[in-house]
Amino acid sequence: MPVLSYVVQYSHNQGATWNPGAVTVAHPDEWNQEEDAPRLAAEILDKTYRQLLDGDGTQDIPLLQVLVWSGSVPQGAPLATSSTGTDSQWQATGDLIEEIANDIRQFETEKKQHEAAAANAQTAINNSKDRLARLVTSAARMKMPQASIAHRAGRSREWVRKTVG
Repeated sequence: MPVLSYVVQYSHNQGATWNPGAVTVAHPDEWNQEEDAPRLAAEILDKTYRQLLDGDGTQDIPLLQVLVWSGSVPQGAPLATSSTGTDSQWQATGDLIEEIANDIRQFETEKKQHEAAAANAQTAINNSKDRLARLVTSAARMKMPQASIAHRAGRSREWVRKTVG
């Protein structure tokens, strides 16, 4: 069964030097090496690049290069190579940029909605407190006992005294 091997190389200095990764051997059911080597290189590059994009964002994403050889040991000239800076990586990067920007917009919208709801709730609380104070004052004028007012309002008798004046 034909096999292909590949190496993913990384460069943190714009390709001046490359740090090779481990050799991986691909064992597909059927390979047409000349046709499938470029596809394998592109797929591995895309998968590796997307994994780096989905990382925690604390490190810069290096340049990547995938080299594919015939056989289980890399030797001689590779059958195919694929490097970052191609349309598929730009598309993946653009998609992630768009996704994160959309997330930020959504979070900002949710925050505004929560802030508006909190402001509405605070207004409702203040209106209810004012209404309660007016009603307590009215009840005190009707000679309703302060203990009853405090109990029904869920407040202390001291609060009733301060509210009534």
